Amino acid sequence: MQILSTVKRGIDKIMEWCCIIILAIMTVLVTYQVITRYCFNKPSAISETLAQYLFVWMIMFGSAYVFGLREHLDITVLKDRMNPPVRLAVEILTNLTLLVFAGAVMIHGGLKGALNQMGTVDAALQIPMGVIYIAVPFCGVITLFYAVYNCVLAVQEYKNHTARSSDGTAGTM
Repeated sequence: MQILSTVKRGIDKIMEWCCIIILAIMTVLVTYQVITRYCFNKPSAISETLAQYLFVWMIMFGSAYVFGLREHLDITVLKDRMNPPVRLAVEILTNLTLLVFAGAVMIHGGLKGALNQMGTVDAALQIPMGVIYIAVPFCGVITLFYAVYNCVLAVQEYKNHTARSSDGTAGTM
């Protein structure tokens, strides 16, 4: 579990910094877009398109990161009332469902879609569209890791008779 926790902390930091960097670049691009549009009356198609694609990447990275922090939407009213074995079963079933989704839809389907789009070139940026779509399988791999980690953590907490509280203290900060 120690190795998994170390890997998770590393992935968390990478995902956190990716989101920060993407947001910073998007801020610069959108500011540049506003200036060129309103001050010079000549909007930049490249900055607008790149900001849109970075927004998609940020959503994908952010959703995987939030899942890893366990701060996604979670209805704890029912889970908190369950006895430990049932809570463990629900936790594992939830993560296994996400594991199947991440593997089948995000990784397999996302990779297939990204590879299919490698021949199509974006008009503004002149890059293959598959580069934009590669965020889906990449974040699928990250989500897959987090789902496995969550299952291992749930089993460990069950064995140690500790329950994770839903007090909102999750996170890396």
